[in-house]
Amino acid sequence: MLSFVDAAHGGDHVAALASPEKDFKDDESTDESTTASEAMGPDMLKTETTPLELMWTRNKGMHTEESVANGRNFATRPTDVFVATYPKCGTTWMTQICHQLRAPGHMDFEEIFAVCPWDIMALDCGADLDADHVASPRVFKSHEHAGDIARGAKYIHVCRNPEDAFISFYRFLPALVGIDPRSIAMEEFADAIFSGVSHSKGIWEFYASWWERRHDKNVLWVCYEDMRVDLRTQVLRVAKFMGISCDEAHLALVEELSSFKYMATYQRQFDEHMTFDKMRDRMGMPKDYVFGDVDCSKVRSGGGVSGEGKKIPAVVLEMLEDRWKAVMEQRYGFQSYDDLRKAISELNATR
Repeated sequence: MLSFVDAAHGGDHVAALASPEKDFKDDESTDESTTASEAMGPDMLKTETTPLELMWTRNKGMHTEESVANGRNFATRPTDVFVATYPKCGTTWMTQICHQLRAPGHMDFEEIFAVCPWDIMALDCGADLDADHVASPRVFKSHEHAGDIARGAKYIHVCRNPEDAFISFYRFLPALVGIDPRSIAMEEFADAIFSGVSHSKGIWEFYASWWERRHDKNVLWVCYEDMRVDLRTQVLRVAKFMGISCDEAHLALVEELSSFKYMATYQRQFDEHMTFDKMRDRMGMPKDYVFGDVDCSKVRSGGGVSGEGKKIPAVVLEMLEDRWKAVMEQRYGFQSYDDLRKAISELNATR
């Protein structure tokens, strides 16, 4: 479950974090089959558990290796559409857009996971990835790298400014597992989580994996910020990519039902409560904890905005910039996220 999600329009969570005391470079060697106690080691088995350690322990139980393997290797169809995003980059928002394009006006579901399964969480949550969906094409949610995701389908990759993704993730992940985000400093959250030790690893490496596939006909890049500026244009691009004809009435309905106002009104249909209920025991959540007691809404007032970097401590901003330079600038020459966004616009103009 845990990965990024878009705070205003949904997304997801992190999944199998490495120990907060380990450097992110050690992530590859972490054995996800070990118990939380074994992985944490004796230094973390203290009488008093810190909020960061508790978040890590609970998050560790989010999914099993079997479920991950199932989600990465099931038999896809050429028409299948995966919303493949880094957590907190607009996952639920784009998933709702895709669902409304294929099934205009359909909102008869408890939570959107029920109609657009999460690939690596499906087995653990009792969802059959081989089943037909309520409409065609089938739509799946994913936070997998381009090299890990199930092959043979179509992939919509939504990117977002890493600074805004960081803020959104910081506000969301602790709350998801019942911990007040204010009890964890941004600096330690950045070191222990965002720098690359999550299931999805670092946001920079994630972008790089999908950028390598930018010219593939079955891959579509979309910028979160462009969705905010001109949703209609992006919906039309997605519809064309999915092979769906969209008249004015259909387009207007998609815009309405994927708007912040609408999704905030019906936010329980986009909040991951179904997934949480399936995994709460593995996570070690207290029996009396009620989902949402600590607000982790993905469609919340004031969420989903851009340009929140000014709220990030200087040391964290420096880390974000250094990682960007080490991956996106050194490999592709993008000096900033704005450069990447411009390149995506140029790429899409040729299609």
